[in-house]
Amino acid sequence: MPRHISLLFPGQGSQSLNMLSTFSSSEINSVSNIVNNALDIDIIDCIKNGPDEILNQTSITQPAILITSYLYYQRFINDTGIVPDIFAGHSLGEYSALLASKSIDLLSAISLVHKRGKYMENAESGSMYAILNFDLSLIKTICEEVESLTGQIVSAANINSTNQIVIAGNDNSTKIVADRCKDAGAKRCIQLKVSVASHCALMNDAADLLEQELNSISINEPKTTVLHNYDALPSKNSSDIKLKLKKQLFNPVQWANTMNKIKKYDGLVIECGPGKVLSGIAKTNGLNNILSMTSSTFNDELNELL
Repeated sequence: MPRHISLLFPGQGSQSLNMLSTFSSSEINSVSNIVNNALDIDIIDCIKNGPDEILNQTSITQPAILITSYLYYQRFINDTGIVPDIFAGHSLGEYSALLASKSIDLLSAISLVHKRGKYMENAESGSMYAILNFDLSLIKTICEEVESLTGQIVSAANINSTNQIVIAGNDNSTKIVADRCKDAGAKRCIQLKVSVASHCALMNDAADLLEQELNSISINEPKTTVLHNYDALPSKNSSDIKLKLKKQLFNPVQWANTMNKIKKYDGLVIECGPGKVLSGIAKTNGLNNILSMTSSTFNDELNELL
C-alpha cells in the first residue's frame, strides 16, 4: 500500500522577500497572466523586490502566499505525480488547499484572498499574543473574565497545539489576558507583529463582506478531501464550504484538532508553501515524518520516506 500523504498550506506570517527565488521563469510565467488579470499590482515584482512594508500588507501578503503555495504544489505534482490524500491549510492556507483540490480556480482564489485581506485591513485594529505552555481552558476562562471586566473583545484565535494558543482582540484586553496568563504560569506570552486581529469578533463585519464575495463566485466540491479550519472536518457541499470560510474569519483556527485527525493516518506530512512554520507546529502535535518543500534536501527525503 502507498503511504498516506497530507499536504499542509501555510498562512500569513510565512511570507518573505524573494520567496519565489527557487522557481524558474517558465514556472512563474505559467501563472503570471492570471495573476496580472486578478490584481491591480505587480505582485510578482513585489515578492521579488519588495519593499517589505508592501509585501507585509495583509491584502498583498495573502495573494502572495497563495500564489507561492500554488507554485510549490504544481512543482510537487509535476515532479512526483503523486495525488495527496488530504489537504489542510492554516487560516489563509485553507484557500490554497481549496485551490489545489480544484474547488476554486486560480483567478477567483487570488481575487478572493486579496479582497479578504482588504476587508481585514479595514476592520478595527487589534492585537494577537501567542501563549505558550498554558492550558486552553484556563486561557478561555481568563478571556471571558477580561471581556466581562473591560467590555472589549478577546478570545482564543489559533489553537495550534496544546502548547501554543494564540489570542486575539482589542489591544487593551489582549494585553491584560497575556499578563494574567503569564502571572498564572504561562511559559511565555509573545505579542505578534500584526495590526489585524484575525479569528475573533473584530472580524464580524469583514466576514459579512467576505460572505457577499463568496456568494458571487463558483466554489465546487473538492476533488481531494480538505479539512477546514472552522471544525477540522471536510465539507458537505459548496454552500457548506462558503459558510465555513465565513465562520473561519471570526472563529478560532482548530489546527490542533486538524493535526490529530491527520496523525491517525500515520502517514507522510508535507508543508507545501513558503517557510517551515507548519512543520514545527506539526512536530509539537506529535506528528512524525514531516517534510518541508523549502528544504534543499526535500526530494531526497521524500524518496527515502515513500
